[in-house]
Amino acid sequence: MKTKVLKLAVGILMCLGFSLEKLHAFTRQSTDTSMMVLKNVNVLDFKQGKFIKKKNVAVSNGLILSTNYPARKLKGLKVLDLSGKYLVPGLIDAHVHVSALTKNNINTTYSHLNYYLKHGVTTVRDASGDGAALLEAQKSIKSGRQKGANVFFAAVMAGDWYYNRGIGLHKNEPYQPWRQLITDQTDLDSAMTVAKSCGATGVKLYHSFDKVLLTKVVSAAKKHGLKTWGHLMMYPATPIEVVASGVEVPSHVFMLENLVSDAAFLLRKTKASYKEDLIAKFDITDFCNIMKSKNAILDATLCVSEDRDPWIFTILKKIHEQGVEIAAGTDQIVDLNRPNPRLLDELSSFVDKCGFINIDAIKSATLINAKIIGEEKRLGSIENGKVADLLVLNGNPLSDIRELGNIKLVMQSGKIAYLF
Repeated sequence: MKTKVLKLAVGILMCLGFSLEKLHAFTRQSTDTSMMVLKNVNVLDFKQGKFIKKKNVAVSNGLILSTNYPARKLKGLKVLDLSGKYLVPGLIDAHVHVSALTKNNINTTYSHLNYYLKHGVTTVRDASGDGAALLEAQKSIKSGRQKGANVFFAAVMAGDWYYNRGIGLHKNEPYQPWRQLITDQTDLDSAMTVAKSCGATGVKLYHSFDKVLLTKVVSAAKKHGLKTWGHLMMYPATPIEVVASGVEVPSHVFMLENLVSDAAFLLRKTKASYKEDLIAKFDITDFCNIMKSKNAILDATLCVSEDRDPWIFTILKKIHEQGVEIAAGTDQIVDLNRPNPRLLDELSSFVDKCGFINIDAIKSATLINAKIIGEEKRLGSIENGKVADLLVLNGNPLSDIRELGNIKLVMQSGKIAYLF
């Protein structure tokens, strides 16, 4: 089995023209090596919780060289005067789907990633898709041949019932390196090696895991340096068991319905008012405590269930009040006709319906999401030495979160991608 799956992964990579050396080279991206100074711009400082006024931010070789570049040294440099504008980190959507699982159209993937970049989302985490297409997109964007958000992606793993429903729907496994069947008989070291070989930096654990197998899979993933992402409910593993297993980023706040003991709560025909009353009284402390003890981050994805389950706003507000870190992810297919990506709707819901102050909502789509993909030392805040993925806004998003859609400039890895 181990030999077979490794050969499958290597064969796919060879067909795509990849080598291990080239995979490591994907961390490099075409950048503007000359120095540019963003002059007199108001800079968002998470540590102080406010914008620091009229700073000169120097960018060189794709990185932030200085957030306080001396005005006396500006002569002869490339300077962009941004007086009255607001500088925030490039946004990160922690839960997208920019490719089909099979028979993906790579041009559609590029159009989705370019749409994100144009609207200030400089990085995304694709939770499940065609790994070959995502790796190709990652390669093309980092080399500068295509324009779009940088993409990190998962290898999806699920148990036997999910794939076979007990009737043997699938005979061959793994189906692809980025889409694998995991059972008690799986060589987990081999499975993780194959997942990494396709360019995935994390595993998304999807369905049909009990708490015993889930814990083994999580441990194997971490052993191989893969981030552990997954659904809050694994059927049969419960939300508490999922977090206890060590899953770093559980997704979908609506799956917390499985913690409610009232059977009527799970019925779609039950009135929304009845459910809202139950949630208002529901004690979410045990879940929050284990999330905090494990340093887990909740990928809320309000967008995917807000119409069906309006009680999610109340429970997310409770979770936020107890100090659990919340990520901004949407779990939405891109609609290229929308004036702004759904990420802005998610952040607006955080502020309008879940009790977030604006800076915490922004942090959920920047620094916290950078932590989800393991890139918090490089992305997510405006600090010396970090990648110059930056968003210049015409208005102050601490006054109105919707100003995140009022964009003047998008910079990615030190290059101006869009100037409006």
